[in-house]
Formats: sequence, structure tokens, C-alpha cells
Amino acid sequence: MDIGAMSMEMSFARVQQSAGISVAKKAMDSQEVAAEGLLKMVETAIPSQVPANGIGHIVDIKA
Repeated sequence: MDIGAMSMEMSFARVQQSAGISVAKKAMDSQEVAAEGLLKMVETAIPSQVPANGIGHIVDIKA
């Protein structure tokens, strides 16, 4: 393989890696936003029902 072809392959691999990292960052950002939304929903749904320590006081019996 000559140097020119190797250089082009390395450049292509670098571009692919950058694209993959960008997609992963976008996915992580969207998951972070979704998680924040879920946490806000949980906090507003039952804030007064959960005691300070929150352990063992609420049992969901409807399955």
C-alpha cells in the first residue's frame, strides 16, 4: 500500500471516529434531558407522601 492511500484511509478512519463520538454525545445529551424530566415528574407527583428518609413507607400493591 502506498503512502497516499494509507493517508486517505487514516483520514477516513479519523472522520468516522469523530462522527461516532458526535452521535454518542448527542445520545448522551438527549438521555440526560429525559432523565431530568423524569426526576422532575417524580418530585412533583408525590412530594408530600414520601417521608424524609423515604424507606419502606410506600408499597405499591396494584400490579
